[in-house]
Amino acid sequence: MVRGRLSSLAETASRVAAGTDLLLAVREFLDPRDRTPDDELACLIRERPRPTGSAEGDALLAGLAEHVAVTRGLPCPAWVQEPARFLDHFWFVSATPGFRAISLAQAPIALKRRGILWPARSLRRV
Repeated sequence: MVRGRLSSLAETASRVAAGTDLLLAVREFLDPRDRTPDDELACLIRERPRPTGSAEGDALLAGLAEHVAVTRGLPCPAWVQEPARFLDHFWFVSATPGFRAISLAQAPIALKRRGILWPARSLRRV
């Protein structure tokens, strides 16, 4: 992330493909989301991200784009519907067994339908 400039999901994917930790890169994308004007946020999710090198990463980025679009009333990019953006298995983002029930109950539908189980509250920092 360039200081003073927001990263798009496409840039986030490039960082992950280059070796940045997936969850770190995703959180850096998500942190300024609530302070970002709708038109700018729409631009940040519009471009199709290149593959990250991980099925989980590719699905997570699509789920986040869909979730952001739905929760902010923005157009949902067509690339989020690509078959490669869905997992054929469940992925509990947290490895802590005690969080599995919470993840099942509280994951946003845009993530859950892709097999990603990560509670909505984890998409925000306190």
